[in-house]
Amino acid sequence: MKNKIYIFFITIISMIFCGCKQNIKIHSKSYYAINSLSYTDVIFKSSRDTVLASTFSGRIVERIKGHNKENILININDEIYSLVYDQKKHRIYASTLNSGILVIDANKKMVIDSLNIEGTWISNIFLSKDGELLAGSTANQKNCIWDLNNNTSFKLPDSLSHYSIAGIDNSGNIIINAKEKFIFWNVWENSTEKENIRNGKLKSIDKSGNMLVFHDKNFQYYKANKDSVSFKRHHQDWPYYWKEKDTLIRIPFQLTLTAGILTEKYIYTAGVDRSIRKWNKQNGQLNEEIIKHRATISAIDLSFDQSQIVSVDLKGGILFHDVNKKSKDE
Repeated sequence: MKNKIYIFFITIISMIFCGCKQNIKIHSKSYYAINSLSYTDVIFKSSRDTVLASTFSGRIVERIKGHNKENILININDEIYSLVYDQKKHRIYASTLNSGILVIDANKKMVIDSLNIEGTWISNIFLSKDGELLAGSTANQKNCIWDLNNNTSFKLPDSLSHYSIAGIDNSGNIIINAKEKFIFWNVWENSTEKENIRNGKLKSIDKSGNMLVFHDKNFQYYKANKDSVSFKRHHQDWPYYWKEKDTLIRIPFQLTLTAGILTEKYIYTAGVDRSIRKWNKQNGQLNEEIIKHRATISAIDLSFDQSQIVSVDLKGGILFHDVNKKSKDE
């Protein structure tokens, strides 16, 4: 048995180095051709237990904890990459391949408006906490910022226009990824609020301004009050589920991280290895491994009350997890 597992391990590693590993590109049409069930994004619709998820095949569905079936909200003849939800107005903003940003009335289940982005797409859109600003960067590196209340838009200063939008903080500042630093730009004052010297892909920012930043297979956690790296971690191994043998094999190999979220006390990271890791914010200790997905995890969201996370994958899998549930390592 040990010899068989060893041979299997070598085969998997060989496949990786031969270029046969999973690879996520949100703006690739190929996933739609492979699996129309692939979830591209997920967002909470209520305080907890109810979410909205999108697919490459154009569905926006409602998923409820404990229910195995989707409730189809709307079906669009376009690929959907990213969702945000305005809970007060019950509006969904969906970033698509060909139709720009669609504005959907969640109650009436219909498209009520669209925001044009001139023949390209945005893979990730961001909505301010007050629902006034919507922002993102297009595939051809054009930045878009909409004032949703006044049906107008903002332009970044020329000095920032060639950088990409990485998010919106709790104060409504647009976060700009300027290579070696993140710049927080106030659209209303047309001024820079602050700069943080750091590099990587911003995945989450909490209400205190702490940041989760990805570097391919690694992540870094930055504390705002120290303005420095608190710790750097990666998934120590690849917990591969061997279906034929109903066995979990630990492969000492790190794969790319794809999704992450910050809660009040914890950091959640997920990736191509199909696992979610729960880390302690204070010391970087690994508290829990959640190995229930059977495909690359494409998105994670945190409930409005911060008591629950939800994750989705590229085979249509979904998982709800209670944040405050104690793990065996706590």
